[in-house]
Amino acid sequence: MSWRFADLPVRTKFMVTLGIPVLGMVLLIGKQVDSNIKRSSVYGYIKGQAEGIGLHSDLLHELQRECAFAVGRLSGHPIELNQLSQQWARTDSAIMALHDPGLSAPPTVVEESVFNGIGVLRDRVAKRALSVPEVLRGYRSMDYVILDDLGRVQQLALDPETKDRMYAHLRLHHAKETLSGVHNHLTTLSGSNESDQALSSDLWDEISQYETNVLLFERLAPPEVMSTYRSLFQGAEVNFIRAFIGTVKGQRAVDPAALAREDWWDLSMGALEKLKQVEDHSLAMIVSNTSENSRNARARLFLVLGLLIGVVGAVLVMGVVIMRGLKNTVAGVTHAARAIAGGDVSAHAPVSGNDEIGQMAMSFNGMIDNMRSLASSADAIGKGNYDTVVNIRGNQDVLGIALARMKENLRAARLRSEEQTTALREEKVRLEQANERIQLLIKEMHHRVKNNLQVIASLLRLQAGTIADERLQYAFDQSRNRVTSMALIHERLYRGDELAMVEVGPYINELFAELVRLNDVSDSIRYSIDLDSDLTLGLNLMVPLGLLFNELITNSFKHAFTGRDHGLITLALHRVDADTFDLFYADDGVGMPVDKQQVTGSTLGFTLIESLVEQLNGRLTVNGDTTGTRYHIRFKTI
Repeated sequence: MSWRFADLPVRTKFMVTLGIPVLGMVLLIGKQVDSNIKRSSVYGYIKGQAEGIGLHSDLLHELQRECAFAVGRLSGHPIELNQLSQQWARTDSAIMALHDPGLSAPPTVVEESVFNGIGVLRDRVAKRALSVPEVLRGYRSMDYVILDDLGRVQQLALDPETKDRMYAHLRLHHAKETLSGVHNHLTTLSGSNESDQALSSDLWDEISQYETNVLLFERLAPPEVMSTYRSLFQGAEVNFIRAFIGTVKGQRAVDPAALAREDWWDLSMGALEKLKQVEDHSLAMIVSNTSENSRNARARLFLVLGLLIGVVGAVLVMGVVIMRGLKNTVAGVTHAARAIAGGDVSAHAPVSGNDEIGQMAMSFNGMIDNMRSLASSADAIGKGNYDTVVNIRGNQDVLGIALARMKENLRAARLRSEEQTTALREEKVRLEQANERIQLLIKEMHHRVKNNLQVIASLLRLQAGTIADERLQYAFDQSRNRVTSMALIHERLYRGDELAMVEVGPYINELFAELVRLNDVSDSIRYSIDLDSDLTLGLNLMVPLGLLFNELITNSFKHAFTGRDHGLITLALHRVDADTFDLFYADDGVGMPVDKQQVTGSTLGFTLIESLVEQLNGRLTVNGDTTGTRYHIRFKTI
């Protein structure tokens, strides 16, 4: 059987017919578009950098002028400080312009650190405390950095024409730099008293480099720049420089008479200014040429984009022609698919033939019928009708089998849920009843413990009333106070909603009031409490802590305020970390003698305090003087 392209599936024929040429054209034109976009971007960048060259040129020119003024001053020429100051201001303005952060295309390399030493250099020139070679080295080092930066910008050019323009412009900068060097050397020689001044090797090198750079500039400069060069770089200043250089080269010596001419300084400086005008024109031509190249690159980009749009348009026309015969069926299937995506299973795809597209439409309709049947069954099951029949079309009907299994699982789950709900409801009732009984029993327990402790306190009070010995009475009173402090804890528990935790603040207030009453202390004994907010502690911790409070407060009542009817007790309790607390207790009484400030004292009170601190896993510090007694106890909850 022979193979024919026409016998391939429609999708394959469509993909092969349109895919290959479209892919090739898109890749080819896309590459051109990318190349033109990059080229346009680079041209824009080079244009910005070319505009930045003007700032380099201005700064280089001002540095050359400043160097010339400095050399002239050191060589004995009549250069006044005000002339230097004016030139310094011009140079500073050029530096600030070069590093202006608002520039759209800032210079590439020159850093402000290059000019860090210019201030010291100027100061020493003003004081004539520097030699001419040192001045030349200082300014030439800055000039060379700027020239190197200009060289790097020249390397960014893409096309040969722009490269030649950049290179010619750079040669012009070097020519001007070497001409400035010739001027400075001759300025130095003009200040010398020697009648026969031989040509130095440095001056000879400067002259040779100047002529070489001028020759390279004239060879590479475009005609319009050369025309400007010939029209501007002429006149008395230029003729004098050229004649003087020719004379120096021929005689290998400098004529002192020529250097002594009154207008020599103005002529040589004027020649430098004319070269600066040629530089400005050359830069303007570079910017103009770069702008033209950028416009040409954008034009090519638009042309390529137009070609790409044309290709895409042609592909669209081809697609319309190929798919015209499939439009009705595909549109019907698409409409039905959108309806199904929106939840409508009543859609139907038209069948226009028995080809692949027609078979696809029939299969699609069969899928819709099955989904319609399953949706009806799922709707009934979702309403709780678990007797609904699920139509399963064979062993491969995964959705039907899954829906039938889901129906049975939901039926069983509902039965289990009803049973569990009933059981949980009954268990909840039992737990609530048990909880109420437990809370009642715990409150009754705390109430009875409190009552028993009060009975014990009453018995101790009655027993103390039958004893004449004051020391025994004091001991019974102390024991009664301790029992009362524990009774208050249980009273707080059975009165409150929390059966295992005690609020420390209200407890201390009640304890202090009770101890004032039991000890028959004047109401002028005041107290101050500083606690963490909402501080609550468990019963196991509050019992020893309450006894500790009782001992400390009772000791203050009995001993600290002897012979006084007023006093102040301060108590602070703060949490240090999760399981550590700091207790600070102090009174402003008469103080405790030094021999009784040991926690291992012989009295029952100190022994009990030490025992309670040990129960609290704590440590105790006591000190006292005539201003009162102070306790610091750090204890832990575990």
